[in-house]
Amino acid sequence: MSKSVGPMHKLREIVGCPHCGLVQAVPSVKNNGNFICERCGLTLERMNGRDLDTALICAVTTFLLLFPANFLPILQVDVIGVTNRSLIVSGVIGIWLQHWPLLAIVIGLEIILLPFLRFGLLSFVLGALRLGYRPAWLGHIFRRAERLDEWAMLDVFLIGGMVGYARVAPFLPIHIKAGGYCVIATALLTLITRASLERRELWRAMGPHVTHASTDMIGCTVCDFPVPTSQEGCPCPRCGARIWHCRPFSTMRAMALTIAAFIFYPVAYLYPMEYSDQLSTPHGYSIMTGVVKLAQAHLWFFAGLIFFASVLIPFLKLFAFAWFGISIHRHSASRLRLKTRLYRLIDVIGRWSHIDVFTVSVFLPLMHLPGLLSTVVGRAMPAFLAVVVLTMFASTVFDPRALWLAGTLHNRRAL
Repeated sequence: MSKSVGPMHKLREIVGCPHCGLVQAVPSVKNNGNFICERCGLTLERMNGRDLDTALICAVTTFLLLFPANFLPILQVDVIGVTNRSLIVSGVIGIWLQHWPLLAIVIGLEIILLPFLRFGLLSFVLGALRLGYRPAWLGHIFRRAERLDEWAMLDVFLIGGMVGYARVAPFLPIHIKAGGYCVIATALLTLITRASLERRELWRAMGPHVTHASTDMIGCTVCDFPVPTSQEGCPCPRCGARIWHCRPFSTMRAMALTIAAFIFYPVAYLYPMEYSDQLSTPHGYSIMTGVVKLAQAHLWFFAGLIFFASVLIPFLKLFAFAWFGISIHRHSASRLRLKTRLYRLIDVIGRWSHIDVFTVSVFLPLMHLPGLLSTVVGRAMPAFLAVVVLTMFASTVFDPRALWLAGTLHNRRAL
């Protein structure tokens, strides 16, 4: 899977597309557009609007803001002389005390520990590059920081908090505290960091990079570094990840995770996500009930957001992986570009299905007035989180190059 390259003065480096496997040349002359894979349409490099210094400032600021965001109260409710204050960890503790320890651990990792690790490692890498420090192991650290990007979810947590705030504010006097403003700032800086970071520029700065293409080369799916096919299975010289023509058993693992997610699917949507106990009268709220309640309150944007994130995205992921598995099994060569684009879509938007889970975790400690009001986690919440997490893992282990390899095998058989 290689592509012949032109004269050296017109080339910057050789890279392998992680989604279709095509090895191709990055033009050395910058323009106002992006460098896009010729075969599958993946944007391999954005050539404008990116700045490493901006990314460094945002990453360090985000890391520092994580401390007050986690240790200061984020919300406060005052009702009939009772004051409830909530920290980020309060919801995690509340879920644990309701005998859902695994659920609490997963949420705690996503909104507390992993953001610290993500931005701590990223700040170190960007700072080292800014100071001209480029040890051989720097790429290994950046690879791990990038793997944490989709799991560090304070930006998703903020949206979940906004949905909960819109639901509760008309009925209870709720106030945003100092920690809440730090969460808002941290979430916004997370998005800015992601937008300003050009990963290809970082990998290029770390080195090494290839400027000559040989006839048979395969690319690393993490940093796009190409190596001869004879080095398949060896660690990448730049980031340390194993380089494969197609990751072994990737389709089988993705299908197994998808089937496991499908098992939890009925429970996640048929049972309540939470119970609101008002004056000892429990009221259960499923995902669709929550959407209806938001619509009845004329909160159309949030109703549409929850429906999209909690209903459409999980269904789309289950459908997509079923389609991918059938296509690879049948060695289908049709609509390969469409399938690859669908994979990219579900890989990017899958994390946003956590919004409903975070909405409950934010307001569970606030909605606790002994004898008057309490919130209890329903059995649908761990099932729904299982669907989301399992399909995210399926997206991580799936190698979209398998679609193109299956299509290539089909074409060879046709000949």
